[in-house]
Amino acid sequence: MTATLLLVCLFGFGVMTLAFLTVGRGLTRKSKWMGVVAIALAAPFFYWLGAFSEQFASGQCYSRSIHLIANAVSATDTPARLADQIRALPLYGYETSCPRVEAAAETLPHADVP
Repeated sequence: MTATLLLVCLFGFGVMTLAFLTVGRGLTRKSKWMGVVAIALAAPFFYWLGAFSEQFASGQCYSRSIHLIANAVSATDTPARLADQIRALPLYGYETSCPRVEAAAETLPHADVP
């Protein structure tokens, strides 16, 4: 995940630098270097922004998954069977894929009950 963000950040830096140097053909050499430095100094902000948006999306996914599981628990009349289904959810610690958990939680009985 972090490696992907770093590669995207590096690629974005290259594209922004190329675009700046192409547009700034008439600028002095010093102005061009100042522009490239400004772009490089802005890169950590864009990296942070991308990481924050990814965390926000994951948080929303997990909130919906927990909501579906809570609905299934509150509406069950067979707790032992539901407990086995919840244990079977694809939860693997930090390697858990939230979309897979959400899809599996949607199959629980009464998960879509408000």
